[in-house]
Amino acid sequence: MTAMDPVRMLSGRAVMRVVWLPGSDLLEGTCHCGASYVAEGPLDVWAWLLGHPDGHHARDSGLPEPVGAGAVR
Repeated sequence: MTAMDPVRMLSGRAVMRVVWLPGSDLLEGTCHCGASYVAEGPLDVWAWLLGHPDGHHARDSGLPEPVGAGAVR
């Protein structure tokens, strides 16, 4: 695998991911902590990801479950 290989998935504390959910018109945004949000448009997903709490930790940190429209874990 090369550094520019398109199948390589990035990981780390600053990686956020937006994917299309096949068979639907929905996008799912996932934060590095594991919290995710499903919406119909990219603006909604990115607004949620960029507004997601700073300084939070991985999902096994004992933090409360995410809340709000579309929040899932």
